[in-house]
Amino acid sequence: MESSRTPIESGEKAALNYLEQYIDADEEKESLTREDAVAHLLKQGVERPDARAHIEQLLLKGYLYEVNEELRIPPRDW
Repeated sequence: MESSRTPIESGEKAALNYLEQYIDADEEKESLTREDAVAHLLKQGVERPDARAHIEQLLLKGYLYEVNEELRIPPRDW
């Protein structure tokens, strides 16, 4: 079955992978704030404007969602 989500660019995919690994590294963590997400992407070598843009695009395209100011990653189907 094909994904119904809008395709993402390679930088967005890398950012999503970084964020997913960050959340998976801490079993108690299911979400993170935008600030934490940006900070983690900065540590991975992503420039601040790019980190913010990637997060925004991932939200717009449905690869991230926000609940009570916390980012969450829905299950992947791709």
